[in-house]
Amino acid sequence: MTTQISILVYKGVPVDFTKYRHTALHAQYPTGESDWLHVVGAHPFFKFQKDSQNPSSEPPIASIPVSTAPESVSKFVIHMACASTPVRNRNRDRDWNCQNWVGEALAELVKVGCLTEEERRLAIGEMVEIILEAELEDDYLICM
Repeated sequence: MTTQISILVYKGVPVDFTKYRHTALHAQYPTGESDWLHVVGAHPFFKFQKDSQNPSSEPPIASIPVSTAPESVSKFVIHMACASTPVRNRNRDRDWNCQNWVGEALAELVKVGCLTEEERRLAIGEMVEIILEAELEDDYLICM
């Protein structure tokens, strides 16, 4: 049996603007266990977090299949690749968020052989499309 890697997209809070849509990686292991791997917080207090169940009170609005990891890639390797993905809290990184982290974490998973660069590219494209379905802040301000 193999591990399934997906991207989860959650509705934005407090309003569903593109910049507030939360994204996370989800790993479904052959044992039936799951990990939600993501960055939580806000600038400059982002931190990596691993949860064994959905950390949100709401289900994700989308689950994007990314890859089926080879059996040679263990749960430990997946966790370490994600945990070692940099969290950017510097002043020059004010626009960085969990969405950027997902792309960078997927790049780390490519390095450890969990998925291909093509799978990463396609998954990020789908993630961006779903994020862009949220309300645009400019449209909201025009309606006020």
